[in-house]
Amino acid sequence: MSISQPRRRILTTGLGAALLLLGSGGGCGSRQREPIRFATNPWPGYDPLYVARDKGYFADAGLEVVLVDLTSIGASRRAFERGQVDGCGATLVEILLAADQSGIRPQIAAVVDYSDGADVLVAARAVKNLADLRGRRVAIEPGTLHIQLLALALDSVQLTIRDVALVPMPQNAMPAAFHDGLVAAAVCFPPESNRLLEAGGRVIFHSGQVPGEVVDTLVFDEAFVARRGNEVQGFVGAYYRAMAFINANPDEAHAIMARRGNMSVEEWRQTLKGLRFVGREEQVELLSPGGAVERSLNNLQSAMLALAQLRQSRRLKDFLIARELIAGGHVGA
Repeated sequence: MSISQPRRRILTTGLGAALLLLGSGGGCGSRQREPIRFATNPWPGYDPLYVARDKGYFADAGLEVVLVDLTSIGASRRAFERGQVDGCGATLVEILLAADQSGIRPQIAAVVDYSDGADVLVAARAVKNLADLRGRRVAIEPGTLHIQLLALALDSVQLTIRDVALVPMPQNAMPAAFHDGLVAAAVCFPPESNRLLEAGGRVIFHSGQVPGEVVDTLVFDEAFVARRGNEVQGFVGAYYRAMAFINANPDEAHAIMARRGNMSVEEWRQTLKGLRFVGREEQVELLSPGGAVERSLNNLQSAMLALAQLRQSRRLKDFLIARELIAGGHVGA
């Protein structure tokens, strides 16, 4: 995957109408309310929100939505924690950090995409396989989903984060460190991963091997959902209406999204390689007990706790809207 923009750094009504916590927000018209402020970052999984805005789908749902386009996912998380926005695009890393560091409880309204090969663990030729990473130096960028992918990779061979020597560095420093033999492996994504491969590295694990586990989501603050749950439902519904438009009118939709990223349509389409959008019909399966997202969350928490990045462990159901319905495993009307 060739991504020219900064990636996720920090560091349906997706579940059907019945899976969104409705109730206390339903009495007043949206014109009497403050607009919904939602922070995004330069990652194509959130670009359908801009199609929803430009095509008037938020307005059709009776919503006034302000999309706050920030430069990184870390900036989005901080704005969310400070109450400057009502929701944001987030990976599981940001959800856990926001809950742990700020005391707010992010609520997942929908999983919008998952990495399907874009994120990779590249190793030097001397590393025979994943198990051979034991005791070796592995580069990761601190506070990013790098730790998530590494934890998933190591778990697949019954290793943990404690079994390797983590070497923190920004991703753009990884090619030189790898070339100079300072690290035996690195977690990264294009274009840096391409440089490591050119230096003789090989991919020994990638996100496509754990489909549905390295995810991006739309999250809202629990207090906001309690007050305005019907508007959250409308927001996510507009997102999926935009997805339907994208599928039916790719040229027009891709042009809208390419403008958002300040790139050509062809460049934007290249960013989609290694990413898989998630439909509303897939939400319950992904978010069910024992499903891909819960497995990933548990692995991630173990790694972050081991690194003292979290103070306590949480369960996926703590972050799910209408948790009791999700546990029942059915989609509402």
